Amino acid sequence: MAAIVLEGRKRVPVRYSDWGAWRDELAALDAPIPLVPPGTRSCALCWGAGRVHHQARNGEGLVPSPCPDCGGGGLVPA
Repeated sequence: MAAIVLEGRKRVPVRYSDWGAWRDELAALDAPIPLVPPGTRSCALCWGAGRVHHQARNGEGLVPSPCPDCGGGGLVPA
């Protein structure tokens, strides 16, 4: 059974042979983006957050500061 889908900003009707063909094309368009770029890894000290917490000078809680290993970026060379 044919499927007609309105696509794009102008809502142009596009005909597919069936809903499975539409799902296959939709899945092909959304290629997964790598979480960590090639050649890098998450920082082991801050676990990729880019900051570490130290005790406050007055002893009341924790204060975030940039990670000394990755410089606040969360990634280091592999």
